[in-house]
Amino acid sequence: MKIEAYLSKVFRTIRRFKLVEPNDRIFVALSGGKDSASALFVLKKYIEENSVDCELKGFHINFGSPISNRVQEVVEKQAEMAETKLIVFPLKNVGVSLADVRKKTKRPLCSVCGVLKRYLMNKVPREMGATKVATGHHMDDFLVFFFKNVLGQNFFWISKFKPKLESQHPKMLCKIRPLFMVGGEENRLFCESLNVPFIEEDVCPYTYLNCRIDLKREKWYRIIRHIEEEHKNFRHQMMTSIIKMSEFFTTKNSLKECSICGEPTSQEICGFCKLFKLNKDKNVK
Repeated sequence: MKIEAYLSKVFRTIRRFKLVEPNDRIFVALSGGKDSASALFVLKKYIEENSVDCELKGFHINFGSPISNRVQEVVEKQAEMAETKLIVFPLKNVGVSLADVRKKTKRPLCSVCGVLKRYLMNKVPREMGATKVATGHHMDDFLVFFFKNVLGQNFFWISKFKPKLESQHPKMLCKIRPLFMVGGEENRLFCESLNVPFIEEDVCPYTYLNCRIDLKREKWYRIIRHIEEEHKNFRHQMMTSIIKMSEFFTTKNSLKECSICGEPTSQEICGFCKLFKLNKDKNVK
């Protein structure tokens, strides 16, 4: 893979959808993986090459699991190589332990983890002055999301399948996905070309709690790769169509503020507070 072609493709997405603008304060959500690392490095390079007057920082949540410190070391190395300031937020700061919550709820741990990450990735960066949050979601991720939601008849989710999600509430940060038009394997090759360290995708901070990788998702990835082999540019053509399609769908519910914490939510009580209340009711410290 030619790095120039990769960067050109990502830069085109950034320019077309105005993902980076003057006076932005962008926090890149870093997990230690290749995709979020790629997002950090391409944004850094785009900002420097185009002399954009904005701030770029890395943001990482330490979940306090047995391998979290190892993951954080990788994230710290990534931020150091990108010459970008890194902000680490320990999950224990909010008085929540995923391991303890798991003992008191029947919800899958991945679901609980997702609720906490979405909540903290919006609240903490916003309180630290961020205007946008960047993630490493890529083309293959969105194609899997798309097909699964279409099969599940969750059509309103298609409205979210775009490179930039504008804020729908004063407390909701704008979300950007600079890797929207590139795939996971391209991100891997990009990181390897720069000698950027990263954690393999199948390493979950809660593997010791028997948390397993979504095998169905991996099967979807294989199916998509197979179609791409038979039909050149299948993924790119699908993503272009999905972007156009997203304009015809709207979200079901407008956002309001959670009656407990005041964070944006479509419900009376946000998902985080529902979990926290359960945590408290069950005397989990």
